[in-house]
Amino acid sequence: DRISARFVPAVAGIGGLTLAGWLMAGHPASRALAHSVAVLLIACPCALGLATPTAIMVGTGQAARRGIYIRNGEALETAATLNTLVFDKTGTITEGKPAVTDFLLLEGQDEARILALVAGVEAHSEHFLARAIGAWCRARAVSPAPTFDFEAAPGHGVRARARGRKREEILVGNAALLEAAGVDCGAQREQTRAWAAQGKTPVYVAIGGVCVALFAIADQARAGAREAIALLHRLGLQTVMATGDVEAVANHIARQVGIDRVIARATPGDKLELVRALQAEGRRVGMIGDGINDAPALAAADVGFAIGGGADIAVESADITLVGGDIARVAGGIELSRRTMGIIRQNLFWALGYNVVAIPVAAAGRLNPMIAAAAMAMSSVSVVTNSLRL
Repeated sequence: DRISARFVPAVAGIGGLTLAGWLMAGHPASRALAHSVAVLLIACPCALGLATPTAIMVGTGQAARRGIYIRNGEALETAATLNTLVFDKTGTITEGKPAVTDFLLLEGQDEARILALVAGVEAHSEHFLARAIGAWCRARAVSPAPTFDFEAAPGHGVRARARGRKREEILVGNAALLEAAGVDCGAQREQTRAWAAQGKTPVYVAIGGVCVALFAIADQARAGAREAIALLHRLGLQTVMATGDVEAVANHIARQVGIDRVIARATPGDKLELVRALQAEGRRVGMIGDGINDAPALAAADVGFAIGGGADIAVESADITLVGGDIARVAGGIELSRRTMGIIRQNLFWALGYNVVAIPVAAAGRLNPMIAAAAMAMSSVSVVTNSLRL
């Protein structure tokens, strides 16, 4: 667009000057007009107009064949300039199939009642960890107890109230959720640290202001995640993982896959602020996520990558969708974007170089208009052919 805004008026001006110059030199109007038309024909910016869209069309088509769906040409162009990638953890770096590995009932508590209430609360949530706890309860034939006043605290957990005479508040989430509600969970810290060191996410359960049980949930890193991160590093990108999980678990996964920097206990707002802070440093930021919690950061990033099969709002907020959850496709998409931009620059160089050489020849009356028309068509063919090399 920037080139066209200057090129088209310049060519029109040269065409007018050619006409005026030949007339002033005393040549017939028909001859002056022929030379002027030759200038316009040889400079006709068909090749210039085709240089970008043909390359982007071929690039997006190739990306789709690789399971990378690009929303628009702007996203494909911008992806070539990225130098920092921010990853969500659960469902992005990891498989998104967490499972309960441990359950600890604190002394003096009624297991059947607690599990029924937990199942009742988690039935309202779409979070990965909630689904894991719900599946664990169903496998043990636990009947969910009725609950009401359900509320999700993004990045922390969920709360609801039990039906019945006491209407006790039920909290299921991390330590921050319990601490904010004034529930003491210090006695369980040693156990949760031990789980976190093994890469397990601890989940607290509090009922009526008292911590009553603990779950440990584990999620495996995606197959090929380490290789994908290594490829991104070879492409010169810095990697950051932002997760709502505890620091020990986040660091455990980051070490497994080779990510540079970890931001733990990150809420959706924290992820958004991280993206904006990196952009304020002058970095071009891509965000990769799959959940509702990632949507604000996906929308704010220079390019948002959504994991296919994730939350609809994440896919809608993103510019690029990766089918099948294979994060290696991020590197493939960025590499293809860079190749596409290289082809576009080549196309513009040939289109403009051809015109720069040919316009003076046409203005000097050394180019027949029919030959100019044929040459102009060939320049368009060369640009399309070059784009097809992708």
